[in-house]
Amino acid sequence: MHFRPDLTTLRMFLAVFRQGNMTKAAEREHIAPSAISKRIQDLELEIGTPLFYRHARGMTATPAGEALARHTAGLFDDVNRMAAELSTFGAGEEGQARIHAHQSAVVQHLPQELAAFRVAYPKVRVVLREETSPNVVQSMQDGLGDIGIFAEHSQMPEGLQVYEYKRDPLVALLPADHPLAERASITLPDIAGHDFISLETGSSLQVLVMNSAADADVRIANRIEVVTFTAAVQMVQYGFGLTIVPAGIARIYGGNERLRSVPFSDPWSLRRLMICTRDEPKLTASARLLLNHLRGPDPVAVHLPAAKGSLPNR
Repeated sequence: MHFRPDLTTLRMFLAVFRQGNMTKAAEREHIAPSAISKRIQDLELEIGTPLFYRHARGMTATPAGEALARHTAGLFDDVNRMAAELSTFGAGEEGQARIHAHQSAVVQHLPQELAAFRVAYPKVRVVLREETSPNVVQSMQDGLGDIGIFAEHSQMPEGLQVYEYKRDPLVALLPADHPLAERASITLPDIAGHDFISLETGSSLQVLVMNSAADADVRIANRIEVVTFTAAVQMVQYGFGLTIVPAGIARIYGGNERLRSVPFSDPWSLRRLMICTRDEPKLTASARLLLNHLRGPDPVAVHLPAAKGSLPNR
């Protein structure tokens, strides 16, 4: 057998392995499901054995798939280590840095941060990918990115260094004529019984809201589920209910007379955005420049509970 896979195909394979679903993997990789399916089929033909069991609920790895996943994770680690070692021969002011970030950071903070970085290091190419917080963490563990930014309530695997990045207070965004719109502040029980627009199931914000509601014995009436903050805001604007968004997102729409934002007085609503990375010696010089730029002069290291096992659950 002459097995010579390219890194792109292996990244696609790892996405399917992690997601357990071809469509979700394609969404994560921003390609058509047919394209990722073709790569997996070609890979199976090249190896000469199936890598996945196909069933109605998705895909699970065969023993060969499990073995390839273990080797692929190690391969990306070796590639990153090689790139980091070679980059030490330069100052890092020419090169590439890969950042995977949660939507809240992409919308609120990174445009300004990356613009300032580009002025300081115009020859460094920054590749930015927006992902959910769980996928950001997974991408970092798999070695598919250099720097990750995620919401703190995501479970952390082993082998990542974590620093506080920004505080991310949450607010309720409501139609201007909503019964709660004139409140100075509200609590989670106040929104019980009102139509609620939720972010997609499994996103860090959706998990935080649902867990907080369960702790407070509050029933949230989900009417609509969307993927982006933009979609949630649009639904609020047209009167379908209220939603919960970061305060920075609400400020972007502050001039819209059809919307009102009300802060929460609940402690759960003040969350943090975190920066994570693999061991710094494994980063290229360019990636270290970006990491230092984002962390600032006095980075605060954070120790979060770790998930057990070398590969996280799919």
